[in-house]
Amino acid sequence: MKQSVARIAVSEAVSPDTHVLVVEAPEIATQCAPGQFVMVRCGELTLRRPLSVHGADNGHVALLYRAVGSGTKWLAGLSGGDSVDVYGPCGSGYTLPEEGQHVLLMAGGLGIAPLYFLASRLASYCEVVLVHGGRSLAEMYAPPSALLDYVPNVGAVATATLVQVTDDGTCGLRGTACDGIRDYVDWAQRIYVCGPVPMCCGFMDMSSGRDRDVESKILDAEVSLEVRMACGVGACYGCSIETTQGRRKVCQDGPVFRMGDVLWDEVKA
Repeated sequence: MKQSVARIAVSEAVSPDTHVLVVEAPEIATQCAPGQFVMVRCGELTLRRPLSVHGADNGHVALLYRAVGSGTKWLAGLSGGDSVDVYGPCGSGYTLPEEGQHVLLMAGGLGIAPLYFLASRLASYCEVVLVHGGRSLAEMYAPPSALLDYVPNVGAVATATLVQVTDDGTCGLRGTACDGIRDYVDWAQRIYVCGPVPMCCGFMDMSSGRDRDVESKILDAEVSLEVRMACGVGACYGCSIETTQGRRKVCQDGPVFRMGDVLWDEVKA
């Protein structure tokens, strides 16, 4: 892991509360794997904010985040040419599939951030279907052109099959992300997930009553958990969850876990 006072190349809103930030951080960029995150210092706040890596290429790291609190709202106020203190990459990322495999990615809301990075890495050697679910058209994501200028490998996602699903039907299919993946679960050989806990629980429920191969595929899927973090380095235990192997720290042992290893009833409680 590296700490860098990184120059901002891009700071752009892609919706009223969602922003793309691209920073120049070569030492961090070369180490980033899909599913990892970085810790960003936001002004004078004591605790850094954990942000999923959205892309890494050409000496730059891209972050996609929602400006909802004082820290991320401060971050959204920065512009190109400003600097920000970034530490990472942190945590464990997704394990990559074998060449030529059928890969299904399911993102809910801002869960698109790490899965877009994963899709950019896999699109050249796997068949990839990326399902993105959200409440409405406003939550559907398209990368700004400036992101492609600084993190060019993000453009590889264009070769994947994109399926958009919204609760209200204003974009793509009407329904949930779980509805959007139903036609692809049998096809998929590897499945990767990131999104709200209710979506993950709905995905786990899809294993009930299915044949053993499909059930095994769902249990073996890899999920990046969205939980609150404080320190981000495993010191405070604030982000710990219950798993079949005992209590684990999301920031250090994750954020990526095997779906079947997470005790979802405990996580959603």
